[in-house]
Amino acid sequence: MNSLKTTLLSRALTFFSACGFLWFTGATMPIDAKIVFTVDDAIYVMNDDGSDRRRLTQSLQNMDSQPRWSPDGKKIAFTRFMDKTRIETTAEVFVMNADGTDLQRLTDNNVYDLCDSWLPDSERLAFSSSRSGAWEVYVIDVATLTVEQLTNGGRDAGFGSADWSPDGTQITLERLIRIPTGISPKTIYVMDADGTNERPLLPDPPLDGPLIWRRFPRWSADGQQILFSEYKWLKDGDVEHIIVQRIDGEKQVITEINDRLGNNWMSTNSCWMDNDRSMLVAIKAKDKLTPNYDIYRYTFETRRLRRLPSELSDEKWPDWTEGALSVSPHGKLSTLWGEIKHPE
Repeated sequence: MNSLKTTLLSRALTFFSACGFLWFTGATMPIDAKIVFTVDDAIYVMNDDGSDRRRLTQSLQNMDSQPRWSPDGKKIAFTRFMDKTRIETTAEVFVMNADGTDLQRLTDNNVYDLCDSWLPDSERLAFSSSRSGAWEVYVIDVATLTVEQLTNGGRDAGFGSADWSPDGTQITLERLIRIPTGISPKTIYVMDADGTNERPLLPDPPLDGPLIWRRFPRWSADGQQILFSEYKWLKDGDVEHIIVQRIDGEKQVITEINDRLGNNWMSTNSCWMDNDRSMLVAIKAKDKLTPNYDIYRYTFETRRLRRLPSELSDEKWPDWTEGALSVSPHGKLSTLWGEIKHPE
């Protein structure tokens, strides 16, 4: 009996010692996975199941759009159209804490500055801007507001919707293929983080075929896949598909959306969630009597498409985060998050 008590006590001490080590190294599991999105003109957050909706921004004059979580889950960047009655006038990039506090304006140029994505360090942002007279991608340091131009397509090409790979070495982005007349097609490119080694993810759309827009590319958490939308203008009607393209060339078309909703729908964007096992997409079924955008969750393994609880309003631009990670106290031994999340 004494031997049994000793063994149990030893195991209990080992358990609490391990817990204490995790506590003092600042290592915690992710908390409160959240979705940030827009409802009409404002930024909201909610849980993964659509519950606990909370409004973060509110203005009678502005229109907020395109929110993006920082990789550490502590901040949200977004685009603010400064006059919702004339959204073609100017748009600026803003950032705030995850609870909506400490609102900070990052750009002030009286042109279009559109929020794209955070860099993996959660200290810098990529944004698209027309400030040079052509659409280019720039990087801004949130603390110093120092701006660096990343692309230089000039009048021959336009770039936007940049998204950083998780390891910070590559960028995927939209490339506008300029043509002499008519609407220019868009496609997806990949380049190195310094803006060099630009190459197409897929062959460019043929200029003698239907107009194609490939939009809003997003890296997967494993850095091996890119999620994007492909919109085709066809003679018998427009068709959109959500596509997963592997860097090694394998392509998957998500057909379940079209099977369920037909081809009469359009999206704002899609994003990965749940460690690449699912995605979120904001969809508007155009054949409804009063069409509006709703947010859907698609699970890759089950191929199930499920609409999250919604209201009679436009719910768009979803972005997902695991939740804020703890910061190790000063002077304590830090533990890499990747080592805890993916132990050997």
